[in-house]
Amino acid sequence: MKRSLLCAALFVGAFIAVDDAAAIEIAIDDTKIEIVAPPGYCPLDKESWPQSQLIDFTPEGIKKQGERLAYLADCERVRSWHEGGSSKDAGDIVDYQASLEFRSQNVTGATLKELCATLRKGDDSSHGWFDIFLRALKEAIKGRYAGAGDSTLAYVVIGYEDTGCYVFSSNLTKNREQVYTVSALTAIKSKLVAVHLSKKFGGLDLLKGSAEDVIKHLLAMSRDAATMLIEANR
Repeated sequence: MKRSLLCAALFVGAFIAVDDAAAIEIAIDDTKIEIVAPPGYCPLDKESWPQSQLIDFTPEGIKKQGERLAYLADCERVRSWHEGGSSKDAGDIVDYQASLEFRSQNVTGATLKELCATLRKGDDSSHGWFDIFLRALKEAIKGRYAGAGDSTLAYVVIGYEDTGCYVFSSNLTKNREQVYTVSALTAIKSKLVAVHLSKKFGGLDLLKGSAEDVIKHLLAMSRDAATMLIEANR
C-alpha cells in the first residue's frame, strides 16, 4: 500500500455519506450479496479504494482470497479530519473481501471449520501472546530501517464460531506502520467472504499495554459485522 491502510481512506473526494443502515449491493459472479454498513461507517467509492496488499495469512491456504467487495471508514473520523480535526490517524477500517481460491466451491459451515483448523496448524499460537507482540514489535522496528514491503508479522486463529472463523493478524505496511486486524471468514450464500477490521497500532501503544484491549475491540466489531452480513443475506 502506497501510504497506509488508513491514509488512503481519507481523501475527501472518496467519501460517500450514507445512512448507517444503508445496504451496499455487490456481486460475486452471479451471486448478489448485500452488505449493511456497521453503525457509524460509510463506504468509499470503488475508484478511491486504497491499493493495499490484500490480507494473506499463509503462503498457501487462502492466499488468493483477495477480491475487494467494499471498503468502509468511520464516518465521524472522516468528517472530523475534513473539518480540520485531529482524528486523521485514529479509527477503524472495515474491509470486505471475497475469496478467489474458493470462488467456484460451495462453501458451508463445515468448509469454514476445516479451513479454520488448517490455518490453526500454521499460526503463531504456540509462541504465546507476549512473544508474538514482542516479535512483531522487533520486526516492525527492523522493517522501518530495512525497507521491507508489506508483510504479515504474525497471525493467530482466535477460534471457530457459528458466524465463522476469526483470525488476528499483525501486519506491517510499506511505510512501516503496524496494523492490527481481526478477520471474520464467513459463508454468505455459499461464498467465502472475509470481513477485516483493522486499526493502526504503534510500538508505544504496545508498551502501554493496550494491545489486548485493541484486539478485544476489533474482535467484538468483527463479530457484529459478520452477524449483520449473515442476517442481511438470509
